[in-house]
Amino acid sequence: MARESGTPPFAGLPAAAIARALAAVADGPDDLAEVYFERRAELELPPPEARVGLRERFEEGLAVRLVRGRRAWSAARDRIGGRELADALRQVARALPPAFAEPELALPPYAPELPRAELAAFPGELERALRRHLAAFPFRLTMRWHRRDLQVVGPRWVPDPERERFASFEVELPWGRTGGLAPRLDADAAARLARALVTRFRARDAPPPAAGRPPLLLSPEAAAVVLHEGVAHALEADLLALGGRAEAAIGRALGPAALDVLDDPRRAPEGAERASDDEGVPVERRWLLRAGRVEQPLADRRAAAGSEALAAGAGFRAGRHAPPRPRTYHLELTPGEETAERLFALAEGGLWVGEVDAGRLDPRSGEVRLHVPCARRIRGGAPTEAVGPFTLATRVAELLGGIVAIGRQAEAAGAGWCAKANERRPVWATVPALVVAGLEVRP
Repeated sequence: MARESGTPPFAGLPAAAIARALAAVADGPDDLAEVYFERRAELELPPPEARVGLRERFEEGLAVRLVRGRRAWSAARDRIGGRELADALRQVARALPPAFAEPELALPPYAPELPRAELAAFPGELERALRRHLAAFPFRLTMRWHRRDLQVVGPRWVPDPERERFASFEVELPWGRTGGLAPRLDADAAARLARALVTRFRARDAPPPAAGRPPLLLSPEAAAVVLHEGVAHALEADLLALGGRAEAAIGRALGPAALDVLDDPRRAPEGAERASDDEGVPVERRWLLRAGRVEQPLADRRAAAGSEALAAGAGFRAGRHAPPRPRTYHLELTPGEETAERLFALAEGGLWVGEVDAGRLDPRSGEVRLHVPCARRIRGGAPTEAVGPFTLATRVAELLGGIVAIGRQAEAAGAGWCAKANERRPVWATVPALVVAGLEVRP
């Protein structure tokens, strides 16, 4: 992971003293505990008509968590200091030994490098990209640059600090809203966004397709969202536990033998890649599905405690005020053998879906709902006229069992916000296009 010059954000943190204090709290043989330190920065450039210019926000804080059996206690503070840490430890532990010494926390000022020029130049890049499509229409663009530095300290381990850097954008159009994430706001990000906006513009008055079950060709962007809902969420250990033991899913066949899906935070886009999760556990290249069968669900330390089948390393937080939960980070689908021409031929008479802008999984029933803002009919092996918004309705087994073909070219795609338990976190994916049959189209 690339590191910046200058003083690290957590330089001088007395990790040994913090670990000793935490050990006084996590004194049971099976107790799980950690202190989570977080420093955040955000740049925001609202639309020009807002007339407020570039806005900068900085914040920091910490969280202490203790898990004992089925019970968990946590306490968060919006400042990093010895008193705040001691107060949070007392709140979690109810009492501390009389000899407990409040650790001195004096971190360096938080002054990360922020891409102000890149943010200011992006609207011009987007305008140029739109002109190349010979398209012009009104819109309101809001851009943000996000940075999060974090450090986890446990009673017996202190992993290296982690850092996430990425951009987000929101676009308001007369016919709807869209948004997404990007590793950086450059010409490539502008070209991707311009294509999505122009596609929506050209479909703004198109009628929805008729109800039915036509074959669907999902672009990498759309396939990433579909797999996020139908594989990643479906194989998060806490959601699996709603229907019984999470380990019971291991070995179950969910899709065709060509379907290999994994989660690997180390291979996320540059600037967002991770070596450890938000519990300080090293991440791994985790095969969720191998040859269509469940191999290793996503688990945090709490889900994996006492299990010989589940492995921790997928516990991520939305922030210090939210607990770590089993979550996907960077989803991958291994490419297949099909060319773009062959994919279109297999989906003849169906729909080309370039974007899925919302999805939801009901973990108890396995029902999946996906909203498609627009698509195009496939005729003669190519996308033709546009169709308007519709919903895809299916179940996890039906969705994965309906995969007909997998493209040979994987792309970084589908980056966006995941709002599991109403706690928003960025997620990433690298996937090829898919042909899926049997999903129900509802106008």
